[in-house]
Amino acid sequence: MKTISKISEIRNEIIGWKKNNFVVGLVPTMGALHIGHESLIKQAKDCCDKVVVSIFVNPIQFGPNEDYNIYPRNLEKDQEICKRNGVDIIFHPEPAEIYPENEHLTIVTPPEFYKNKLCGITRAGHFEGVSTVVLKLFNIVQPDKAFFGQKDAQQIVIIKKICRDLNVPVEIVGCPIIRDNDGLAVSSRNQFLSSEARQQALSLHRILQVIVDLYKSGSRQKCEIFTEALKELSDEVELEYLDAYDAETLDILNKLKSNTLVAIAARVGRVRLIDNIVIN
Repeated sequence: MKTISKISEIRNEIIGWKKNNFVVGLVPTMGALHIGHESLIKQAKDCCDKVVVSIFVNPIQFGPNEDYNIYPRNLEKDQEICKRNGVDIIFHPEPAEIYPENEHLTIVTPPEFYKNKLCGITRAGHFEGVSTVVLKLFNIVQPDKAFFGQKDAQQIVIIKKICRDLNVPVEIVGCPIIRDNDGLAVSSRNQFLSSEARQQALSLHRILQVIVDLYKSGSRQKCEIFTEALKELSDEVELEYLDAYDAETLDILNKLKSNTLVAIAARVGRVRLIDNIVIN
């Protein structure tokens, strides 16, 4: 396994792979790797000849009051996880390598319809930052497939839309949410939760479970289902949103149906968490 920080160097490696007709998989991450990331790497290994994991805390997707400076970084641990899972290259550039010109930067802007809902409501500019860095990574690595976790469901829909609109020849593979034994969706930010805050955070998953149970029992009206489910919300948790969307188009729904994305975001103390489930 190699750890590469320069665009020119990784491009040279990719040229050699392409000459041998290797199928290249990319797992874009911001590091602080956990079992959720490992599941993405394993899926990439299953269907690709070569796997690149990018580790880059992308500054332009963080707002001015968000946690860019304290976002967890541990390259040595990340390298151990990647090596254990058979990664071929870690791409770990510095911000100046990805954004050599900080001013007058070309930004990829998703359509308003896709970005101005869910996380886009409170995180202005977030999806411009995500879309820009992902497209740059696609141009640098030129993967055949790219693997993303379903926990960031809105992100997957937006990236698929950009690839369709801009004719980017990358297959976007969404991978299931990985949960700890207590049901909490794994996240790099979970390490900031105290034991008490973690117990409070579990109410997010309980809400989603109640919604699924009510749907299976025959309920369909979003308002009625959500009112009942939100009784599970811990008093100490500040709800940011809970809503239902078509999982493919992000059309907002008033009645739940097959292929409905139910997404939730909340703050537990200073930690912002997201979770979702797709009803089938």
